[in-house]
Amino acid sequence: MKPIRTFADLILVFGFALAALVVASVPAFSVTVARPIIGAIAVLFVPGYAFVAALFPQKETLKDGVRLGLSFGLSIVIVPLLEIGLNYTRWGIRLGPTLVLLVVFTLVCVIIATIRRHQLQSEQRFAVNWPVRHHSDGPGAALVGSTFDRTLSIALVIAIIASVAVASYALVIPKPSEHFTEFYLLGANGTLGNYTTDFKVGVPSPITVGITNHEARDVTYKLVVSANNSTQRSTVYSEQVTVPDGQQWEKQIDLVLSQPGNNVKLDFALYANAQTAEPYRDTHLWVNVTA
Repeated sequence: MKPIRTFADLILVFGFALAALVVASVPAFSVTVARPIIGAIAVLFVPGYAFVAALFPQKETLKDGVRLGLSFGLSIVIVPLLEIGLNYTRWGIRLGPTLVLLVVFTLVCVIIATIRRHQLQSEQRFAVNWPVRHHSDGPGAALVGSTFDRTLSIALVIAIIASVAVASYALVIPKPSEHFTEFYLLGANGTLGNYTTDFKVGVPSPITVGITNHEARDVTYKLVVSANNSTQRSTVYSEQVTVPDGQQWEKQIDLVLSQPGNNVKLDFALYANAQTAEPYRDTHLWVNVTA
């Protein structure tokens, strides 16, 4: 068995992962159909196929239909797990880091699959039966095997094309845009969670506040942070910031509390443009303040 036939599928899936990273990084591809098509294949099929190839290098271990189905199913599981892992890094869940991690994951699986296949006898290795037609072949030479195998292969090809088409349609066809603002807090390590909950009177305690503007216009926000305990409510921080449409604003602010207390509620209120009675977005933390 020629090496190109043995490892061509691994080269191809890694190529799709790299291509997805390239088309997402180059602005010229953002208006072409290549981006959603390649992206859909890279997300819905590539990581699962590479993982299955690393686990099952022998051709007799899995039938082709099962291998293909597992590739789609595991991809749906793997990609969210990779993004959960990204959430605990300083990069967060973003398109660029997600695709980079997808490329790294695919490369590791491809390397493992290549090594494990190479250690097997050539007749034991899994390899895609790439149809090769010679001049001496008859009209049906490319379609070998039983009628059931041919029917199953055709059905699987149709299923793949349909899956890619549906995913591409969902990505290409613009949906009515919803105007909203993301308002969030980040802990000490720059991720969701791990917030500072133990404060000391008069000692600045940092916390990162983030705003992402999806309002289809530039918006001037007013951020107000207040401390609310059982006896009084006081403003501990206030700032006005203008965030252009589609842009993100993050800032680490230092909060200084003047009154001790247990279970003090820190209210983070965000007002859009003119201040109204009710905040546009809000969130809160419960903290303990010691003297």
